[in-house]
Amino acid sequence: MKLSASLFFTDILPHKRRLFNKIVKNKIFNNVDPDTVYSSLKKAGVDGIELLLPQFTKATDEDLLQVKKIMDKHNLPILSVHQQVRFFTKTRVSEVTEIFRIAEMLGTKVIVLHMNSAGMQVFDQQYINAVHELQKKYKIKVGFENMEKFLGSLHRGHGWHGEKFAELMKKNDFCITLDTTHLAHSGGDITEFFNKNKDRIINIHLSDYRFHFLNSNFRPLRFKHLPVGEGELDLGKFIRTLKKENYQGVITMEIHTDLEGICESARKVHDFLK
Repeated sequence: MKLSASLFFTDILPHKRRLFNKIVKNKIFNNVDPDTVYSSLKKAGVDGIELLLPQFTKATDEDLLQVKKIMDKHNLPILSVHQQVRFFTKTRVSEVTEIFRIAEMLGTKVIVLHMNSAGMQVFDQQYINAVHELQKKYKIKVGFENMEKFLGSLHRGHGWHGEKFAELMKKNDFCITLDTTHLAHSGGDITEFFNKNKDRIINIHLSDYRFHFLNSNFRPLRFKHLPVGEGELDLGKFIRTLKKENYQGVITMEIHTDLEGICESARKVHDFLK
């Protein structure tokens, strides 16, 4: 398995930031030189990155190749590409096609698509067939990400409910990106879910989660996507299960913390794997 860190396109190329990107950004780069960020990640045992494509910002081919050049320089390959975060609109097949083209350009074999961005298209055979054709053409796999209960409720529970989500992925013959915080917030057991669906899981968005009475539909972010060991999930058991079952996919640390926090989380993951 490969250990990855989630990085924003606009943090790697800060000159591409717009107002939204200046507000929503990765804490890893706060007051730290980029070269220090990349060398620290490598030293902590990070194998590569997941690239989050930009929201409200145009990423040209030149920009994307510049990102790849930077990552190649620091021996941090782009292990997965995460689609743009969508709030009110759906990701149509034409946009999914563009994500595949970008992933091929960057040399990655995994694309993360959000269930809430796909919406009811996941029940549309024409959409399903189109995604399968793109996977076959580019030899790149899509891992649909399980969402949180509030967001997933827009799709009759199929986006967040562990069993319904897994059944839909099996029916459509799609792979899974398992988000540990999303599943825990929705009442699921991350180790049990992995054991039941390990043959379909190709990427894991790893973070800790703290149960709290304020974790409602308008829950504060401070209880979500925590560094390893700062929440209440048994991530040691979970990661040791991945090792026992010979998981060959990516573990992507999708954690809201600074550089020290992400590096410490990486070291803890490696300690669990010993």
